[in-house]
Amino acid sequence: IAGLVFFPFLNFIGIFVVFALGADDVFVAVDKWKNARHELPHGTTEQVAALALPDAAYAMLLTSTTTAAAFFATAICPVGPIVCFAVFCGLLITFDYLMNIFLVFPALCLYDKWILKGSKNKCINFDWCCQNTASDDSNATDIESSTRPSTPAVTNENIDLTESDIRHNELEAEKRTLIHRFLDAYYNILHKFRWFVLGVVIAATTVCAVFAAQLTLPVSSEVAILPDSNPYQMHRSWSENLLSNVLAKGEGSETLIIWGLTPADTGDHLNPDSWTTLVLDESFDPRSESSQNYLIGFCDRLFETNFASKISSNYVCPMNRFDEWLKEQSKSNAPSDAYLNNCDGALSVPVSYETFDPCMIAWTKVVNETYVLEEKGEVKVMQIRSLSSVVFDSPFSDLRTDWNAYEDWLENERGTAPVGVNGVYSSSIEYWWFDTNGQMLKTAYGAAAIALVCAAVVVFISSRSFVLTLFAVISICYVLVAATACLVGLGWELGFLESILFAILIGISCDFVIHFGHAYTMYPGSVDRHYRSQFALTHMGPSILAAAFTTFMAAVVMVFTEITFFQKFAVILFMTIVHSTLASFVVFIALCDCIGPSEPTKTYDRIRAKLSY
Repeated sequence: IAGLVFFPFLNFIGIFVVFALGADDVFVAVDKWKNARHELPHGTTEQVAALALPDAAYAMLLTSTTTAAAFFATAICPVGPIVCFAVFCGLLITFDYLMNIFLVFPALCLYDKWILKGSKNKCINFDWCCQNTASDDSNATDIESSTRPSTPAVTNENIDLTESDIRHNELEAEKRTLIHRFLDAYYNILHKFRWFVLGVVIAATTVCAVFAAQLTLPVSSEVAILPDSNPYQMHRSWSENLLSNVLAKGEGSETLIIWGLTPADTGDHLNPDSWTTLVLDESFDPRSESSQNYLIGFCDRLFETNFASKISSNYVCPMNRFDEWLKEQSKSNAPSDAYLNNCDGALSVPVSYETFDPCMIAWTKVVNETYVLEEKGEVKVMQIRSLSSVVFDSPFSDLRTDWNAYEDWLENERGTAPVGVNGVYSSSIEYWWFDTNGQMLKTAYGAAAIALVCAAVVVFISSRSFVLTLFAVISICYVLVAATACLVGLGWELGFLESILFAILIGISCDFVIHFGHAYTMYPGSVDRHYRSQFALTHMGPSILAAAFTTFMAAVVMVFTEITFFQKFAVILFMTIVHSTLASFVVFIALCDCIGPSEPTKTYDRIRAKLSY
C-alpha cells in the first residue's frame, strides 16, 4: 500500500521487536484485567471490562506511541533499507496495539466468563497451581482505574479516619504481596537517603556524559554483517589482506570530474532494483573558444593539487588528448579521413565553434574515447579521471577531508569558468559510501531529537505536569548517556548500524517513566510528594519489572543470532532496559521524592481554566 516493495534483511529484527515490546502490551492488558477483577470480585464481566479495558488501552497507547514514533522518526533517513526497516517496525508496533485491542481484550472477556461459570479446565483455571497466593493477589488494585485512591469507599471503619490515614491504609494494603513488600522496603531506603541518591544520580549522569562524548566515528567505513568467527567473514578478512588488495588500496581510488550531467537520482530510493537514468545538463556547451581554452588547462591545474593525481603516468585528459591529435593530424602528410572530413583543417584547440562537435566526435570514434559522450551530433558529456588517496572503507574523517578538498577546489573553478562549462562536479563510489554514512549520522541526531520531543509530549499528556515532564526528560537523558557510555566501554563506534539504534533507544527508554509519571498524578489536589512517590513505586513497580523482564529475555535470544546487526540491537536493547529500569526506579523516583510537586497538575489546570474562559 505504501509502495515499499523492498524487504531488507533488517526487517527480520521485527520478529524480536514483537516479542520484546509487543509482549509488554499483552502483559499490561492482562495485568489491568486481573487488578480490575480483584477490585470487583462480584462484578460481571461487562463491569470488569468497563473498568479495565479503557485504562489498559490508554496505558498501551502511551507506550506504543513513543516506541512507534522512534521507529518512524528513523524513516527520515534517505537510505532505502533503513527507511523500510523503520516503517516496518513502526507498523509492527502500531498493529500490535490494534491486535491487543481487537483480539486480546475479547479473549480476556471470554476467559473471565469461563471462570465465572466455574470452569475446571486446567488450561483455563490456574487456581490448582496458585491457591496459596490467591488471597494475596485479591488485594491488588489498579492505579489507573476509575476508582481513584483519593476517593475510597466510605464504611463504618473509615468514616472517622483522616485523609492521610486513608492513604496510609491504602498503601499498607499494597504491602501484602511479596513484590509490594519488597518495593515498599526499597522505597523506605531510597526515601531515607534520597538526597544522597540524588547527588549520586547527578554525579553518575555527569560521568556517563563525559564517557559518552568519547563515542567516535569508525576507523573504517566497512560494515561487518557477520561476526569475525563466521567462515564468510573470515574469508573476507583473509582476502582483504592479500598483497594485491593491499597494493590496490594503497594506490587510492578513481574520482571522476564531470561536465554535462546533473547530479540527480531518478530511481526509486526505496527499491534497490530501480536504477537511475542519466540527466543531461543542458547548459553544458564546450564549443566556445573560452570554454575550450579553459578545458585544456583544467587538467594541469587539477594535477598540481595535493589531493588529486593521474590514474597512470601516461594518462592524458580528453581535451588535451584531442589537442595532441589535432596537432598530429595537421602536420601529417596523410591525415585520417576523420580529420579531413570533420575538422576543417584545425591545427589545435581551440577549433571553430561550428567545427568543434563534428571534429571531436570523429576523434572519439577513431581513438575509442569512452569518456566523451555525444547525442545527435553534439558533445553532451565530458569526464576526467583522477586518483584520490582514499578508498571505499577509509575512515569517515579521511573521506570527508578528501571530499571537501575536491569540492572546495571545484567551487573555486566554477566561479572562474566560462559560461557553458561552469557546471562541473566530482563523483566517486567512495563518496557514495561517505554520503551514506553522513546521512546515517544525520538520521541518528535528527531521529533522536524527534523521538525525544515525542516522548516529552506523551509524558506531558499522561502526567499533565510540566515538572514531571522535565523529570522524565532528565531520566531519558540519563538512559541515553549511560547506555552510550556502556557502549563506549565495549569499544563500540558510531558506525552505520549503531547510529540507527539511538533513536529507537529513546522510544523504548521512556516507557517506564511514563507509567510512573502517570501514577504520580493519580492523587488529585495537594498531596505530599512522598506519598505520591511511594504510591507510584508500589503500584506500577510490579508491572514495570515484569515488562523489563520480558524485554530482557527477548534481548538474550537475539544475542545468539548470527547477524551482527541483530546482536548489536540485542546489546542496545539490553542496555536500554537496564538503564531505563534504573532511570525509572532511581532517577525519576529520587527526583520526585526530593523536589517533586505536591500538586503536579496545578499549573496545567490553571492554564486550562484560563483558556476555557
